[in-house]
Amino acid sequence: MALYPWLVVLILFGMTFIQTGHCQSVTNGQCCGSCVAGPQGPPGIPGNNGIPGNNGVPGNHGNPGRDGAKGEQGNSGTMATATRNVQQCSWSSMNNDADFGKIVECPFNKASSTSALRLTWNGDLRVLSINSCKRWFFTLNGAECSHPAPIEGIMHTNGVANMIIHRVSTIDGLCYNLPAGPVTVALNVGACAENRGSGDAYTGWNSHSRIIVEEMEIN
Repeated sequence: MALYPWLVVLILFGMTFIQTGHCQSVTNGQCCGSCVAGPQGPPGIPGNNGIPGNNGVPGNHGNPGRDGAKGEQGNSGTMATATRNVQQCSWSSMNNDADFGKIVECPFNKASSTSALRLTWNGDLRVLSINSCKRWFFTLNGAECSHPAPIEGIMHTNGVANMIIHRVSTIDGLCYNLPAGPVTVALNVGACAENRGSGDAYTGWNSHSRIIVEEMEIN
C-alpha cells in the first residue's frame, strides 16, 4: 500500500511541470507557451567575402549612331611644288686645246649626305692623230667617282692623218656616297687606260658646251 503515496506525488509533479514549463520554437527562435525571452545577444562576427562570380555574357552590338552634322568648308590650300637641286655651267666657244689636266669646273652645293649626284657633260670633242685615244672624265673635289665607278668617255682615232672631225658628245653618270657640302665638279682630259699615243685633244670648238650637276634621292 506504500506505493500509492509515491504515485500520487509523481502525478502532482508532472502536472506542475506541464503548467509552468518553457519551450522555444526551433524555426524562428520565438518563445511558445509561457516561456520568457532572454536579453538579445551581441552581434556576430562578420563573415568572409564571397567568391567572385563568373563574367557575364557579352551584350549585343548596339545600333549605328546617326550621322553627325556636316562640317564647315576648309580654307583653300596652296599647290606644293617639288624643288630640285640642279646647277648648270655653260661656256660659249671655249676652244680648249689642252691634252692633259682640267678643262673646266662647275661649283655645286650638295644638300644631303644620302643623295647621289648626276653629272652630265654635253659639248664638242675631238682627237687628231692617226692612232691615238683620249679620255675625258669627271672629278669631284679633285678625285674621280668611286661609287660605283668613274664617269668618263673616250675617243679613239685610227685612220687618215690630220683628218679633223669634231663630234658633239655626252658623258653622263651617277655618283654615290658623297658627303653634303660644297663640291667642285670638273671635266678633265688625259690618256686612255690603253695608251695609244699622245693624240691632239680639243674641247668645245666653236659651240656651246655645258656641265649639268643634279642632286637626286635614290631609293
